Amino acid sequence: MKKIIVLMSILLLSMTTLQANKMALAHTNPMPNLMRIASGNAELLKITPDQMKSIKAWTKEHKPKMKEMIKKVMSEEKKLLEDALNTDNDSVKQAEVMLETRKKIIEMKTTCRKTLKSILSKEQYAGVISIYKSMN
Repeated sequence: MKKIIVLMSILLLSMTTLQANKMALAHTNPMPNLMRIASGNAELLKITPDQMKSIKAWTKEHKPKMKEMIKKVMSEEKKLLEDALNTDNDSVKQAEVMLETRKKIIEMKTTCRKTLKSILSKEQYAGVISIYKSMN
């Protein structure tokens, strides 16, 4: 019984962490995560092994950068809130760092979309968009 409780607790904790990460991503980045949709629906979209190799290569290179930018936005927002409550610092100047990082996230997501369009056929890409829209 204890093993089941421990296992369920671990499962619940991992699901909570995953949900928190998704919420942070959605908060810091209004752009769609199309690579995840494509790789998660590869069979449905009839993605070839070569296409999947290209998708995985893009993800491997850019996901760590995206995670760091998301952390930076969250950290800068926390600093802004703390300063707004505790100091008379110029919040507008301080917000510029956070806003610049958000801009970089949007630029990377735009490049991601272009890359995905170059990897997939028009039909496959349309399928990715359709799946994304049905989820939101």
